[in-house]
Amino acid sequence: MTTDEPVLLIDGGLSTALENRGVQVGGVLWTGELLLTNPDIVADAHRDFVEAGADVLITGSYQLSFEGGERAGWSDDDTIRALQNSTTAARLAAAEGTLVAASVGPYGAAQSDGSEFRGGYGVTSATLRDFHARRLDVLLATEPDLLAIETQPELQEIDVILTLLAERAPEMPFWVSSTVDTVGRIAGGAPWSDVVARVAESDASLAVGINCSSVEFITDTLRSVESPIPYVVYPNHGMDWDASTESWLGDGHDITDEHLSAWIDSGARLIGGCCGFGARDISDLRQRV
Repeated sequence: MTTDEPVLLIDGGLSTALENRGVQVGGVLWTGELLLTNPDIVADAHRDFVEAGADVLITGSYQLSFEGGERAGWSDDDTIRALQNSTTAARLAAAEGTLVAASVGPYGAAQSDGSEFRGGYGVTSATLRDFHARRLDVLLATEPDLLAIETQPELQEIDVILTLLAERAPEMPFWVSSTVDTVGRIAGGAPWSDVVARVAESDASLAVGINCSSVEFITDTLRSVESPIPYVVYPNHGMDWDASTESWLGDGHDITDEHLSAWIDSGARLIGGCCGFGARDISDLRQRV
């Protein structure tokens, strides 16, 4: 890998783009609810990122699950339709050459308690397999360009998802990104080196990296391992998630030119933003990346 290889720009936080359009998001399904009730507004939010210069759109399927849908009073058919709409909404917004990455969120996201940022679910691999299998089948059937297996705090869960993917669609490109709050370890405690090694085993892996984490932990974590595959990096704005109020707390941190240079030098070839990054932020990154 050389530093003159192209860097693709990922979009920002879909919820942030919706909020910037005056849409209220929240509840068990977060933006996922809109994929059943108003998918057009989700497509509009995706389009804001395309116009800002994003090369990759991540779908709104992150918060969607059959279990979460049931708690929200949905039928399984409702959940299936919302998952299908997640890819459709991104496709409608995409320009020529825009890649659509179907979001595969973690088990913790469906618990609505912030556990995706700390891990330690205390469930078996069989439970995780049951949780992910049906949703993954629906998402694969929508034929996205790739999967964004994101905000993953536990190596156990990453292993389950990659096993399912190897069984169902071994040639589907994907990246895996984890949350970090300590240099060199993902949120659930596993060493970063173990995540890189596990993801790199697959011939279909495009990248491994970090998302929805503060920039302050990213550079040193990336540098702690020599990755055989590119890195993907899309931090949040550096605030802390309060699950009880469904809000981000704190002032946050911007992505500086120093951050970008260090990440690219470390092997990052997919860079964007997560929660707190709207279309204006992605437009700014477009100019600098």
